[in-house]
Amino acid sequence: MKRTAVILASTICLGVTTASAMAADVSLPLRKAGKWEQVTVMEEGGKKHDQTLTICIDADMERNTAAASSAEHAQHCSKYEIKKDGDKVVIDATCKMNGRDVESRTEMSGDFQNTFDVKIDSTTSGIHQAQSISIKRMIEQKGKYLGESCGELKAGEAMGTDGIKLMVQ
Repeated sequence: MKRTAVILASTICLGVTTASAMAADVSLPLRKAGKWEQVTVMEEGGKKHDQTLTICIDADMERNTAAASSAEHAQHCSKYEIKKDGDKVVIDATCKMNGRDVESRTEMSGDFQNTFDVKIDSTTSGIHQAQSISIKRMIEQKGKYLGESCGELKAGEAMGTDGIKLMVQ
């Protein structure tokens, strides 16, 4: 269970930083500061993991995350196209991360002030133990703004339904 929590927390950061990077590039508003509930469902290799977290977002931290994500994409991606498609923002990317090729498509909707929905469909390929591997991953994150006060959570901190806290930003 702990591994699942760590995996999902890291994918949460991926989706959030993707949303934040996009916000900087296409004027999509950053998530409003305060407490958010985020439900993440990840399917990878035929296995499904889900997790619900309550996250505390700080405005400065959100802007810094956007800047760091933009820099990372500029460094690691040969293709990073952002476009509007109706009420969605779509990102198609081809990147090299940790020595592996990653092809991804991200679709985002919502106002990022009260709700958001992020869907990431990616394929990671590379060589592992002299064999070519390809891993397909689908992630969906739904966020709902809970209010201005984070209560006991600190900026960048998340708490799972089991009460365990972890830093996600």
